[in-house]
Amino acid sequence: MSSKNQSQNQHRFVHALNELDDVNIRRIRPLIPPQILMEDLPLTEAAAATIVRGRKAAGDIIAGTDDRLLVVVGPCSIHHPAAALEYADSLKAYADGALEDLCIVMRV
Repeated sequence: MSSKNQSQNQHRFVHALNELDDVNIRRIRPLIPPQILMEDLPLTEAAAATIVRGRKAAGDIIAGTDDRLLVVVGPCSIHHPAAALEYADSLKAYADGALEDLCIVMRV
């Protein structure tokens, strides 16, 4: 293959890769530093207690001291906060009804 053909093929390959890159991203905004986020949205006592209970329950299930099934569900990320909150409410209602057999954890 001539160097001209190799160059053209390389150009096509790079162009094809560029067509794949970030096709669903409309804009990029910088992330908020965790410290500022924690100051702006401090953890409530109720939220902290929920986290502690959930971690203990998951740890007990993994350690074998709790015979329930640990079920980790939910979206990988949240793009629509209102929909995520609606999903969390529905999941919480279901989880409360299945508490005897399941420990359901929503991951995000």
